Amino acid sequence: MLNIKSIIQSASTMLGIDELKDLTDINSLDERSKNIVGVMLYCFNEVYQELCCDYFPLIIEEKIELDNNCLYFNKLNKDINRLYVITDENHNTLNYIVLTNYARIYDNVDKVIVRYSYVPDLAQSIDDNVECADLGISDRMLALGVAAEYSLYRGKLSEATIFDNRYKDSIESAKLPTRRMYVKSRSWL
Repeated sequence: MLNIKSIIQSASTMLGIDELKDLTDINSLDERSKNIVGVMLYCFNEVYQELCCDYFPLIIEEKIELDNNCLYFNKLNKDINRLYVITDENHNTLNYIVLTNYARIYDNVDKVIVRYSYVPDLAQSIDDNVECADLGISDRMLALGVAAEYSLYRGKLSEATIFDNRYKDSIESAKLPTRRMYVKSRSWL
């Protein structure tokens, strides 16, 4: 789980916003600081959804009962972002066509297993924790994205470009596969 409060504190440090160094008691902040926190929370949600929808998808499988050979997306537990595959209960891939609000299954089955990525829920406060376990998303990556979005919001385009480049670089480096190095054991002569 990612801690939003620490991510916003990191982003505010990157941006040089000193009044957000201590967010232990949000109610003790003045109105200006509370507004900055609100904007940063909005920026966090934008970055978080971008990462989870475009770069590091949250993937789930569900077993769903069909309605007249149709899989209606509103029956899924999560808001669908991308459909990967629909299989029968034995994991055989089915023939289907995806339409706007549903998928029509051409095979004769009653239940299907749907593998899809979903749109994560938005954080409602800085005290929330969000899901992205083991996806490669780091606090620093999110803080860079928040700093870029916040700079753009304030109209500081050159600052936003710098943070955005760092943010995109952190995404690319997280997507690179890591290889383990093994040294072959040597036989003694």
